[in-house]
Amino acid sequence: MSHKLINLLPEDRIRAFRRDYFLHLAVAGILLLTLITVIHGILLFPSYLSLAQKRDAKAMELAKLNAGLEGSKQEEVSARLAALKGDATYLARLDKTPSASAAVRAVLAAPRAGIKITSISITPSASGAADGKMAVSGIAATREALRAYDLALAGLPFVSNADLPINAYAEESNIGFSITLTGTLTP
Repeated sequence: MSHKLINLLPEDRIRAFRRDYFLHLAVAGILLLTLITVIHGILLFPSYLSLAQKRDAKAMELAKLNAGLEGSKQEEVSARLAALKGDATYLARLDKTPSASAAVRAVLAAPRAGIKITSISITPSASGAADGKMAVSGIAATREALRAYDLALAGLPFVSNADLPINAYAEESNIGFSITLTGTLTP
């Protein structure tokens, strides 16, 4: 048998035959591709269902966490608000207490020739009452300098009493002293 076959069909029939052949081939390819796509879709459907369930579970977990965070945020905000209220109360109370720096400045401004101050401590009065206390300690060169300083402190307008113990006058020079001032301590 010969490998060369002779086609006796006319040219227009050969073209129509080729066109029908390629049309059948394209239709078969499209049907095969459609069949493969449908089979893959069917095989992927269980995976889709599994992922959808996991997504829903994660969404519910996220909703729970958000609800928990809102509750903890609310508690945190309440705690911060309580702390801020406490700070505001403290600051409002500070407005009514006398300024220690003003009282110290006034004590240091008093004439103190021959006096060396070593320490000052203050306990402010409660809401402007005359029960504030200030202790001024130091060393006086002489008894006269100590007495003059005691009188100068007693003459301050915010001091109601300057208490210097009598035993401070026991020495002649380099006298250690501690004067306790009482009053409003608000110059």
